[in-house]
Amino acid sequence: MLALLQRDGRLVDFLEEDVSSYPDGQLGAAVRSIHTSCRQVLERYIKLEPVLPSEEDHPVTVQPGFDAAAIKLVGNVSGELPIRGLLRHRGWRVAAVTLPSLPQGSGRAIVAPAEVEVS
Repeated sequence: MLALLQRDGRLVDFLEEDVSSYPDGQLGAAVRSIHTSCRQVLERYIKLEPVLPSEEDHPVTVQPGFDAAAIKLVGNVSGELPIRGLLRHRGWRVAAVTLPSLPQGSGRAIVAPAEVEVS
């Protein structure tokens, strides 16, 4: 997945670069392009769905036996379940993955190959 985000969106290059010296306008223009490309990668290869389908900032009830890996209780957590609270983030879960095949051998660990131009 990281290789796809790098190949199509140059995400690793962006994250590895020190952007503190760039003006906000220049950084914003770069981020827009990276965001669009990386979002297209996600849409092409990963089907995501919310953990909780309710709208954020609306009340939800967490039932006994909930999946603690899928739902994180935050704030003033006390009392017995079921417990009511406001949904602050719907969360994301992977519903389907359709990644291309990985290369065989040592190439499996390469996120992006080095490029050498020969003249």
